[in-house]
Amino acid sequence: MRNYAKEGLSRAEVEQILKAVPSTADVMNARHATARANGWNDAAPSKAAFVKAAVLENNLLRRPILLRGSTLVVGKDGDAIRELLG
Repeated sequence: MRNYAKEGLSRAEVEQILKAVPSTADVMNARHATARANGWNDAAPSKAAFVKAAVLENNLLRRPILLRGSTLVVGKDGDAIRELLG
């Protein structure tokens, strides 16, 4: 476990997270200035564009992100987090 707001994720880590979701919109912090400036709230970015941006600006990813195996929970969904952590 780590606080990726303080210690950013690598390209490989962001790519691993994106493999578990159908769209970058599922993990993107829509309130982030980069998302707003690029119009990504209206049309989600490609995974390649999102990876490039998220590696540079780790707060572009919603928090928390919990990944166990192929199961991913993004955001403050208490029930899903409890189920994932068992």
